[in-house]
Amino acid sequence: MNVTVILSGGSGVRFGGETPKQYQMLLGEEIIAYAVRAAKASALTDRILIVAQREHTERLAYAYGVECAEAGATHNASVKSALEYVKPRCPACENVLFADAARPFLTAERIDECFGLLEDCDAVITARRITDSLGREGEAFTDRSLYYLIQKPEAFRFRMLCERFDADSPCTAIAQQLPPEANVRKRFGTENNMKITHPEDLFLAETLMKRVREGRKA
Repeated sequence: MNVTVILSGGSGVRFGGETPKQYQMLLGEEIIAYAVRAAKASALTDRILIVAQREHTERLAYAYGVECAEAGATHNASVKSALEYVKPRCPACENVLFADAARPFLTAERIDECFGLLEDCDAVITARRITDSLGREGEAFTDRSLYYLIQKPEAFRFRMLCERFDADSPCTAIAQQLPPEANVRKRFGTENNMKITHPEDLFLAETLMKRVREGRKA
């Protein structure tokens, strides 16, 4: 059984305003709605869980018809909350995928690809090549080919993640907590996977979304 978790616990400090970014409107729908729609369209997703702040869980459960769990104070605490919610309620869970509520370009195909790749590995992470020049304090030259960006979705063998995950870890990517011997597959892609972080991102996302709807490449 596969569970898709949509992390929606952020308060949107960098975005500003009273409404968290994932609940801002994008072409007439909440930004989180796009991630939920992708998860529902996923052929390999059996259950969907939104992890959100307590004041939003009841509304989200009703609005989107999915299960909800309370988020923690940090990203890792929210991941831990999801694992603790799933473990007793879905004992047959084999794989879990974590998606960001603020990434509106997530697709069902991407979710299914990640779950499918788990047949041959312990984890699948979404990775991006660094195309800008990269600097490091104390170095005249930093080889950017040695580094990459880690984004969501991230997918895992459920049991292994549960055994290793520590909510107090300083790691910012979930996969960084897996044991060294874990087989982690990096999925490098060129399709749009932007995350809404600042107000100007919303304008850009609207422009790209309109191009997608018109059949043009984002």
